[in-house]
Amino acid sequence: MTTPLRYRLAAAVPALIGLSLFVVSLAVLRRELDAVSWLTLTADARRIPTPALVAAVALTCLNFATLTLYEFIAFRFIKKTLPRWRVAGASFVAYAIANGVGLAAITGASVRYRFYRRWGVNAGELSRIMFSYLSTFWIGLLALAGFSFVFSPLLRAHPVATALAAPLGWLLLAASAAYVGATAVFREPVQLGRFTFQLPSPGLALAQLVVSSMEWTLAGGVLFVLLPADRASFLTVLGAFLAAQLLGLASHLPGGVGVFEGSIVMLLAPFYGAAELLPSLIVYRFVYYALPLAVALVALITFEIWTRRSSVAHVAHLVDQTSETLLPRLFAGFAFLAGVVLLFSGATPAAAGRLSLLNRILPLGIIETSHIVGSMAGAALLLLSQGLSRRLDTAYYGTASILSIGIVTSLLKGGDYEEAMLLAALLTALVRGRWAFYRKAAFFETRFSPAWIAAVVGAIGASIWLGFFAYRHIEYSSDLWWQFELSSEAPRFLRASVGAALLVLVVTLRRLTGPAPHKIHAPTKEELHAAGAAIAMQHSTFPFLVYLGDKGLLFDGDRSGFLMYGVQGRTWVALGDPVGPPECIPRLIRIFLERCDDFGGTPVFYKVQKEHLHHYADFGLTFVKLGEEARVDLTTFSLEGSDGAKFRQVVRRLQKDGATFRLIPPADVPEILDQLRVVSDDWLKERSAAEKGFSLGFFDATYLARFPVAVIERAGEVVAFANLWPGPGKEEMSIDLMRFHHSAPKNVMEALFVHLMAWGKANGYRWFALGMAPMSGFEQSSVAPLWARVGAFLYDHGDPVYSFRGLRLYKQKFDPRWEPYYLAHPGGLKLPRILADVSALVAGGYLRIVFGQGTSRRPPSLPPPADQRVAPDSSRTVKGPAAWSVVQ
Repeated sequence: MTTPLRYRLAAAVPALIGLSLFVVSLAVLRRELDAVSWLTLTADARRIPTPALVAAVALTCLNFATLTLYEFIAFRFIKKTLPRWRVAGASFVAYAIANGVGLAAITGASVRYRFYRRWGVNAGELSRIMFSYLSTFWIGLLALAGFSFVFSPLLRAHPVATALAAPLGWLLLAASAAYVGATAVFREPVQLGRFTFQLPSPGLALAQLVVSSMEWTLAGGVLFVLLPADRASFLTVLGAFLAAQLLGLASHLPGGVGVFEGSIVMLLAPFYGAAELLPSLIVYRFVYYALPLAVALVALITFEIWTRRSSVAHVAHLVDQTSETLLPRLFAGFAFLAGVVLLFSGATPAAAGRLSLLNRILPLGIIETSHIVGSMAGAALLLLSQGLSRRLDTAYYGTASILSIGIVTSLLKGGDYEEAMLLAALLTALVRGRWAFYRKAAFFETRFSPAWIAAVVGAIGASIWLGFFAYRHIEYSSDLWWQFELSSEAPRFLRASVGAALLVLVVTLRRLTGPAPHKIHAPTKEELHAAGAAIAMQHSTFPFLVYLGDKGLLFDGDRSGFLMYGVQGRTWVALGDPVGPPECIPRLIRIFLERCDDFGGTPVFYKVQKEHLHHYADFGLTFVKLGEEARVDLTTFSLEGSDGAKFRQVVRRLQKDGATFRLIPPADVPEILDQLRVVSDDWLKERSAAEKGFSLGFFDATYLARFPVAVIERAGEVVAFANLWPGPGKEEMSIDLMRFHHSAPKNVMEALFVHLMAWGKANGYRWFALGMAPMSGFEQSSVAPLWARVGAFLYDHGDPVYSFRGLRLYKQKFDPRWEPYYLAHPGGLKLPRILADVSALVAGGYLRIVFGQGTSRRPPSLPPPADQRVAPDSSRTVKGPAAWSVVQ
């Protein structure tokens, strides 16, 4: 049930790289700022010349205006037109938030989705817009960075880097040129792995290159005008700026914070001292990141309020339902930033004069307590943001409460009204978005991703680093911890840092000593009752497998639908499509994907039908075909005439052997359970097989007594049986557990099927489902995907392992209609592991995939695993091991 260590370590590598870059950057800044004090640094930042500030703001405005051209190129790419003011407004808000919060592919897409869905842009068009934006973003960065690495005079100041920078520069230039060239060569959609995308025209590609180069040049210009004049050329600063941006992007930190600053200090060291660079970098952060972010947040809140009050509020509600997957991540990013703000505020001195004013109004104890509580609130926001991204209602209420506490403590610890206003704005937006946080999962049960852990550690570490830098002139001793004076701000920082670190430590210990990782629990009677009501809302018989009790259940909010699943290793397998009314299907798919994400699982939907594939595609899943199910049309089935002759012959042969058919109602099944068990045990012994489970029925008295059982009897003894699934609304009937004694007449199961079909027709059923023929229905083609070619090969040549062709030919004699079944999964190279895990889940363990026999693998609270379905004919059984149970 737990994630293997190697997978967790692999997932942690990017986070560790980012955290390492961040730590190295802090060490560089610490060394370079050895002789600089916090007061000097902040004073120098305030002394940036007004003309430089005006120029920086103007270039920032021009930069964001150029960024809107990214959007116009994207709309030209998808051949769609919207009013320009709408595109420009949405573009500004999206880019400002993406720059400030980070994770541009998520936060930028979230904001665009909020705007564009209301203006008629569908999900497919939005994905193409994001592709256009990302390609535009990178092509200019690569081209300009490559040019700078090759030709910038910055390299002459760093001779050690020359040997690496020049080849890297040419490589980056070649990459941007290759993209433009590819748009001329590949005019048809290009497939890369599981992704298929259309490249823009060569004209649009050149426009992307020009616009992106302009935008990156303007962004570098904002920093250049804030630096002391006449020290380095613009090309030198631009080269350092682009290299620092690349390192910041590699760190995956919002805006490359810390990494960007440390890189700039190192790269421009020959031209500027650290004490000269840091004030400009602080102002650059404010002008280029914080100011646009604040404006964008106000604009977004205004837009939401206006939309909610408009006459089309019902349309907005619909959009809310479709975009709820994206918005919580946006709120999570803002909550994390709010936590950083509170931590940094607690680590730095209060504004001059405000403490003295507060001291006249408040006792010193309140100021001291507020300082500690404020930093702990910041640490709490870092932790709660993870729950917000997963839409947990507990995280929502916790964040709202902590933001309220943060507002109060910001005012009481140092009169930081700017900080309080920022937190109040976020709280207002969060309250407006209450509808998006509906999940009831426990906060401590869900996992923290490696990236989130690294971000929390980095934020706490950065705040402590900032505090020691701000109070570096203080001589540290044990007495500082006990100094409680208005002017003793360093002791307050130490106590606040310990409080924040202790909170994170307590949460960490709580997770380490808390409940075990996710386990599947047997469904309760109440859950089975709710599942039965959902089954009645659709027509398939496959959901009756829920009554085996060996799978976990996930319900939607009002329990109108459910999904059954199992876990094997890192793979979470949902069995079949979600069950219930059609409108609950996408909702349940999302709930399952969220649950998998909570615990780091790989989501898989096993045996899904073709009519629902678009729902899985909407969530980015891909598909492989498992085989085809035989469905007999009972309205045309008949024992009469020439078409029914073969069936009449089977029935007469059974009668000649002295055997009879009988359908036993559920109430009478307990009376024959001993006979059924004898047949079942003999069937398993003859095949040296062990009970299996999950997607196949197994011998269980409670399960069998829930349904009618069809039996073939001879001399008063049961020699063959199958439990019958009579579907809701008489649309479909099927069988699950099929077994016969070695002494049963030849072709006994065929005779049983014929009797059941005749019974179903007489009782008004529409279809009889004969089960799936694995690996059948694949097209024989050299251009087919690899899995299709493998499936076709196994179907043609796999008889020594499993009678694929024989099973289909056997079922074909009933003249069925063949319906395909699929496996939906995340794609990539995970398919072999997924197939192995699903096979192990059905077989009861990895060893039993190969050897078939062995002790049952079952959780104590669950029934034993179930049996493998085989060819329903005594003359044709499955050959070899149960390795192919995954495709049944």
